[in-house]
Amino acid sequence: MGSPAELTPDNQKRLMALMTRHQRQIFAYIYTLVPRRHDAEDLLQETSLVICEKFSEFAPGTDFVAWACQIAYWRIRYSRQKFARSKVVFDQTVLDAVAQTAGTMMTELDERHEALGHCLQKLPGRDRELVLTRYEPGCGVEEAARRSGRSLDAAYKALMRIRKLLFDCVSHQLAPGGSA
Repeated sequence: MGSPAELTPDNQKRLMALMTRHQRQIFAYIYTLVPRRHDAEDLLQETSLVICEKFSEFAPGTDFVAWACQIAYWRIRYSRQKFARSKVVFDQTVLDAVAQTAGTMMTELDERHEALGHCLQKLPGRDRELVLTRYEPGCGVEEAARRSGRSLDAAYKALMRIRKLLFDCVSHQLAPGGSA
C-alpha cells in the first residue's frame, strides 16, 4: 500500500482535484448509510485516508466517485460495531439496499444540485441571501429574518414563496426539454 507521500506530484494534484470536487458526494453517500452526522464525518476522514493510501490503484478515466464510495462502503462495514449502540441500526441487507440506491441516485442528485445552483442565481439578491442564511449550519429562520431586516412573519412568508419558486425552477430545468 502506498502512502500519500509516495504519490508523484502529478498524482497528488490529481488526487486533490478529485477529492475537492467530489468530497460532498462521498459524504452524502456515507451519510445515507450511518445514523449520525458526526459518525459520517469521521467515516469521511477515514475514507479519505484510505483513498490517499490506495490512489495508486485507481484507474484513470474510470468513475472516481464510484471507486471512492466503494471504499467508503467497506469502511462503514468495518466500523459497524461502533454503531451497534445507536438507536437506529440497520441489518446488513438493509445497509446493502440503501447503499445500492444511494449509488444510483448520485447522478440525479448532482443534476438537482446543479439546477438548484442555477435557480438560486436567478433569485433577487435579497431573496437569495435570505434562503442561503436560513440553511447555513446553525442558522434558523429567526437569524435569517434578523440579517435580512425582515420580521419573522415576513421571513416565513418569503421563504415559503422562494422555496416554491426554486422547486418550480428546478422541476422545469430537469424536465425533458427544460432550459439550463
